[in-house]
Amino acid sequence: MNPSTRAVVAAITAFALSSAAFAASLGGRDPDRATLGKAVASATIASKLAAGSRATRYTPPVPEDFSNLSWTEAFRRLNRKLAREYAFTKWKGINFTALYRKYHPLIARAEATNNRNGYYLTLRRYIHRLRDGHVRITEYPRVQQKLVGGGFGVVVMRLDNGRVVVTRVLNGSPAARAGIKRGARILKWRGRPIDEALAHTSTTLGPSQPTTARKRYEQLRYLVRAPIGDRVRVTFQNRGRATRIAALRAVDDHMKTLRLTNADDYVSKYGYPKRMVEHRIIGGNVGYVRVIAEVDLPATLPGDHTPTLRQFRNAIREFIRAKVAGIIIDVRSNSGGSDQMVADFMASFYKHQAFYEYQNYIVPASGRFQIWIADDVTGRYSHPGQGIHIKPLRQRFNGPVVALVDNGCISSGEGVAMGIKRLPNGKVVGTYGTNGSFGMVGDGALMPGQFVVDWPFGQSLDKQKIVQVDSRHGTGGVMPDVRVPLTLKNALRSAAGRDVVLGHGLRTLRRMVRNR
Repeated sequence: MNPSTRAVVAAITAFALSSAAFAASLGGRDPDRATLGKAVASATIASKLAAGSRATRYTPPVPEDFSNLSWTEAFRRLNRKLAREYAFTKWKGINFTALYRKYHPLIARAEATNNRNGYYLTLRRYIHRLRDGHVRITEYPRVQQKLVGGGFGVVVMRLDNGRVVVTRVLNGSPAARAGIKRGARILKWRGRPIDEALAHTSTTLGPSQPTTARKRYEQLRYLVRAPIGDRVRVTFQNRGRATRIAALRAVDDHMKTLRLTNADDYVSKYGYPKRMVEHRIIGGNVGYVRVIAEVDLPATLPGDHTPTLRQFRNAIREFIRAKVAGIIIDVRSNSGGSDQMVADFMASFYKHQAFYEYQNYIVPASGRFQIWIADDVTGRYSHPGQGIHIKPLRQRFNGPVVALVDNGCISSGEGVAMGIKRLPNGKVVGTYGTNGSFGMVGDGALMPGQFVVDWPFGQSLDKQKIVQVDSRHGTGGVMPDVRVPLTLKNALRSAAGRDVVLGHGLRTLRRMVRNR
């Protein structure tokens, strides 16, 4: 590994370790499918890519260091590298030449005026065009604070009937002082009809939005953000009351509404995990198991360091001994991890050996793809042309299984949902489908300003060797078999802390038990 490679890998590692609370605590799909919240995988990219290239005939892409170049030259090389090595260029029909022509003048303008904020925002807009949750850039808190550091004290949600309603009002907030109540309908924002206002809401500072559903979700989150001190006129209607107009001023709330609605951040909702698998018996006779990520708990965190696979299998064995009627596997906000671990999870439920995936990696020199299996421990690529299979355990659970999902379930977490959905006695339950980002990550570049951009260089293929789960044209992910409706009642109950999705999962499971 040359010094340049070491520098960019170190930057990628630092990026993963500092980009979010969960990123600082959990590892990722290691090494084949890491996500933003997977610091362990990113921290080992260097050694594993090197090991892979030495020990096998497959030579993966190597992260590059463009940080000492001009902004425009670094962008030119980033675009060229992505065009050559991004795993889904042809599959998604991405025209990198057109993207370069659009964004290069903006980078040049930012460089000419030394506008670091404009440069960073342009990079974010550029990578968002790929619509891939695995294509990421280092967070820049200064820009976030400047542009969306202010809040009005409300969280809004769009119901299935099309109405946009307030689901949370923070105590003492501008919205609360203006008399806006939970359940209020928002009719206009900044003088625009609400649908128009949402359509004009920028989600540049949010995570990438692989699906149309995720984009709409992020628009709702960022609608109610603004620079501190910014003023908006809001037309609203409390339930059973007349329409009113309020003038609200954005205040510094330490990004609270963004944290409350962050679908990807496990830590902000539940705190740092003490173990990667939580399980208990609920609802009288139902086994419930939550998988936080498909990696082992990092040694840097206190807690149960029993291997995650063993924790999962111990939970299932306990449920079998207890003769539970069914099992719920919760992979909401799951940030992924190991492909092989997912296949090993599924071994507790499958009666016959089943195909899980082919790992299809791009060859940088030719731009073509080759199928290999990446070893989670060594990082070596072996078994060319072969796929990963689910190999049933002797002791397994044969009853109904339900997976709970949301659009914060990404990467290998989506693999758990996919595996359960394929079971004859399995169903997926959720309001939204999973994220739709299922590629193998490990490529990247260090840009001027110490901004890291990283992306997937491999695809997951199904048995017919067709890309699976990843999104295209706004559609992708693992969709629920049973969708939890977004009614006003459900939205308000969820915002108040009731687990509406779990309730639907339990009812779905009980119906499955009755129908066996």
